Amino acid sequence: MKLSQLRDVLAVAETGSLRAAGRHLGIAQPAITRSIREIEHELGASLFERHAKGVRLTEIGRSFIRRAEAVQAEIRRAKDEVAQLRGHATGEVSIAMSTASSMSLLPKALTEFRKRYPDAVLKVSESFFGPVERDLLSGRIDFYIGPFDTATTGDSFVVEKLFDNRRCVIARRGHKLANATSYQDLADAQWLRPAVVERNTEGDFEQALAEFGLTNPNIVLQSRSALITMLVVANTDLLTVLPQQWLDLPMTAALIEPIKLPAFRAAPICIVRRPDLPLTPIAEYLSDMMRRAGGHYADALRRQALAA
Repeated sequence: MKLSQLRDVLAVAETGSLRAAGRHLGIAQPAITRSIREIEHELGASLFERHAKGVRLTEIGRSFIRRAEAVQAEIRRAKDEVAQLRGHATGEVSIAMSTASSMSLLPKALTEFRKRYPDAVLKVSESFFGPVERDLLSGRIDFYIGPFDTATTGDSFVVEKLFDNRRCVIARRGHKLANATSYQDLADAQWLRPAVVERNTEGDFEQALAEFGLTNPNIVLQSRSALITMLVVANTDLLTVLPQQWLDLPMTAALIEPIKLPAFRAAPICIVRRPDLPLTPIAEYLSDMMRRAGGHYADALRRQALAA
C-alpha cells in the first residue's frame, strides 16, 4: 500500500467524486481510478459505491478512512517534527477551542507563539469537544481546549484542567431586568438558547435554570453561532446564559452585562489530547503558552473573588 494511494482515497472521500478528487490533487481521473482499484484489490473490499452524483464511502470505507486520516496526520507531524528538530521554525499546528476559552486564552498565547514561530501555520477551529473528538483520535487535531467534564475522562485522552469556570445570565446593557434580585424575577423573560452543549461540557441549558427554580423558560430563539448570539442579546430584550469570558472582552462588555444572580455550575476549561500522540515541538510550545495564559486567567479570577 502506497502513501499516494492513501492520499487519493482521502481526496475522493473528501470531494465525493473521482473527477473532483483529480482536480483537487492535479492528477488525471484515470490515475485516481487506478489507485482506488489497486488499494481495494489489496484490501479485498470496496471502499466506495457509486451513486448519481459521484461516490460515497461504504461501511468498510468509513472505517478505513479513519485509519488513513491518522496515518496522513502522523506523516505530516513527523515531517514537521524533523524540520523543527533541525532548527527550522516552520510547520503546522491544528487545534480546536470553545468560544469562551479562545476569548480568555488565545490572544496572549497567540502573541507569544507568533514571536517564537512567525513562519508556522496555526489552524484554529471553534468547537465543543463532541464534534472534534474523532479528529483528536485520528490526529487531525493536536489538542482541544474548552469545557470538559473531568469525571468522564477515560484512557482515550489526557485531560489537564486549566481553570474552573462559571456561567451567568447575560442581558443587553440597560435591560429592564438588569437589577433582578432572584431568578423568579426572570419568570416572564424570553430566552435565547445558546449552542447545543455537547457531552463532556457544562450541562443542559434548561437544567441549569431549573436548579435555581426557573422551570419551563420561554425560549424563543436558538443559536449555534457565537456572533448571532451576541447580536441578538445586544439588540433585543432576550436573555441568555453564557460563560463569564464573554464579559472579559471590551468589545462585548460594552454591549452586554451580567444580571447579578448566583452563577451556574460549569465544567472546567481543560486541555485535552491523545496520550499516545506526542506533540511536535511547536505544538508543545503552543500548549505551554495556553497553559501559561490559563494560569494568568485563574489568578485574575482569584483576585476578583477576593475583591468581591
